[in-house]
Amino acid sequence: MPVMPAPDPTGLPAPVVILKFLSVFTLTLHLLAMNLLVGGVTMMALAGRKRQTDPLADRVFRRLARALPVTMSMTITLGVAPLLFVQVIYGQAFYTASVLIAWPWLAIVPLVMLGYYGLYICQFRPSWLGNRETIVAWLSMLAILAVGFVFTNTWTLMLAPSIWKYLYDAGISGLKLNMADGTLLPRYLHFIVGAFSVGGLAVMLLGRTLKSADEQVSDALQTAGRRWFLAAGGVQLIIGFWFLFALPDRVRNAFIGGNMLDSGVLAAGIVLAIVAMAVVRRMPGLAALLTGISVFLMVGTRHRVRQISLFPDLQVNNLQVNPQWALLVVFVAVLLVGLATVAWMVAAFVRAKPKMAG
Repeated sequence: MPVMPAPDPTGLPAPVVILKFLSVFTLTLHLLAMNLLVGGVTMMALAGRKRQTDPLADRVFRRLARALPVTMSMTITLGVAPLLFVQVIYGQAFYTASVLIAWPWLAIVPLVMLGYYGLYICQFRPSWLGNRETIVAWLSMLAILAVGFVFTNTWTLMLAPSIWKYLYDAGISGLKLNMADGTLLPRYLHFIVGAFSVGGLAVMLLGRTLKSADEQVSDALQTAGRRWFLAAGGVQLIIGFWFLFALPDRVRNAFIGGNMLDSGVLAAGIVLAIVAMAVVRRMPGLAALLTGISVFLMVGTRHRVRQISLFPDLQVNNLQVNPQWALLVVFVAVLLVGLATVAWMVAAFVRAKPKMAG
């Protein structure tokens, strides 16, 4: 009896290479927004610890609170497309893993709602909370981190078809978190610490836009954001190598010389991240560009880890293709319009520089 379920008989709606590119591209956009969210909400929660005694910390808290509901909306919106592409390309593995995990997977929706409404209330209804705003900020942060943990469990479990039947035979509780996987912790920390770093860079850039509105808050955000970017970025490099060497031998070897293209893409992503940290103080705009490219390359590497891990049980390049070109054109058109709308929204948000209270 084959371990991998049979593929969808209708086939893929577009050539595999197009689906792979769109998967990597849309996931890059989602991860960039997610990094801003995770890094921003963590810095806001930490600022909240001092806001009762430090007026500047209170103003920093308020400014981050204003930005985060929009950021979370962007994260959710930009996360739909890459999730759909995973379901289309790797549906046989994805659905099996999500069914085994079941209850934690279903808990993603209420956790996202809890995190979003916490941020929303901190921004738009702080009077409801009184001095409990900081507590709500921490709860939102924990809810968002929990969502990431469930996703990481799902992604690691879908790469381990050899244990699916064992987990199913052990009972259908729907609580089969992949806690015994040696890559789970480094993979999770790889994304979360990376989010702290990129989020710090975003906070630094946000601070630069506030120079004329509130110089103190601007300086505080730039200083804190730069420190987070550099400190978390350094830790991220260490965790990245931990994650690399936690991978199974046949997967890891592809990225350390076994496949020159895979090795080159990974090396380029690491080098760009290091260069970004080196130039962030003098050229933050360039650092942001290099970071974005580095994230794109790392997402491509992540895709290759998935593809190599599932071989030979699932060979996506051999799946049947029945192109639906009209639907693909509509999708790309809607995607471009959506990205233009998000870009306009971000630009409008940056241009709106309210006078900071205090």
